[in-house]
Amino acid sequence: MTLGATNIKALSFAKVNLHLEVLSQREDGFHEIESILQTIELHDVLHLEVTDGPIRVLCEHPSVPVDRSNLCHRAAKLLRMRLGLKKGAEIRLEKRIPVAAGLGGGSSNAAACLLALPRIWGVDVEDELLVEVAERLGSDVPFFLRGGTQLARGRGTDLTPLHSSGEGWYLVVTPKLELSTADVYSQLRMGLTRIPPKVNLQSYKALLSRFPERTWPGSNRLGDVVLPGRPALRRLLDELEATEPRLALLSGSGPSLFAVYSEREQAEVARTSIDIADGFTWVGRSVREGVKLVD
Repeated sequence: MTLGATNIKALSFAKVNLHLEVLSQREDGFHEIESILQTIELHDVLHLEVTDGPIRVLCEHPSVPVDRSNLCHRAAKLLRMRLGLKKGAEIRLEKRIPVAAGLGGGSSNAAACLLALPRIWGVDVEDELLVEVAERLGSDVPFFLRGGTQLARGRGTDLTPLHSSGEGWYLVVTPKLELSTADVYSQLRMGLTRIPPKVNLQSYKALLSRFPERTWPGSNRLGDVVLPGRPALRRLLDELEATEPRLALLSGSGPSLFAVYSEREQAEVARTSIDIADGFTWVGRSVREGVKLVD
């Protein structure tokens, strides 16, 4: 990848949670978690161009802010400050990942900016600095710097790369439903006493090596909060489970659901069987990266 190019295109991939356990609430207000994250082919497209002006974000999606609250804007401003630069950037964002859907779109976009901006600004940046900035932006952002399959612990920023799961076919279903991640976590009943880690790394690696040819025993603790009071979402998950996937779960805090199949035909058949009149569905594969930069 050319250093010092004036513009660059980045594909920022979505993620699903193959497993998500919440262990306790931390004194810093975050939650102690264990999650196995997987990037999938579903992606946004970012076009970044160096300028002599301010940081500017453009996006036509009505639910995406383009002011300083946008994660891309925050990522660019923070990285520029840490590097001591005065160059600007125009970041044009094509949204394909549903917004606020439990698929990590905003965090993925921020990671894409952290990886792409040094290229157009013509500077080399140490990985440690990128991780430091990513952690300040959000719990999922460091994951997307590498992507693939990773175990996330702590508040989600303590990462252990895992061998990628087999290349199954993922069906993502996102109904028209607004959920707040902060509200979902606030409804979990737990104290500050830390529950011991539950994921045995060696056994989970062995299970991943056979997935999706074999069923994966993942679960999502946030489903205990999200699903009981939302019968339509519970019904959608029941419909997914009835198609006999290798796994069917809520992703993150929702409202997106996903199911994994060994064959594409199974995923496409399941897609047609789901009763979702007004929403988003997608079928594709897993990927082994979080961001892809294109000259």
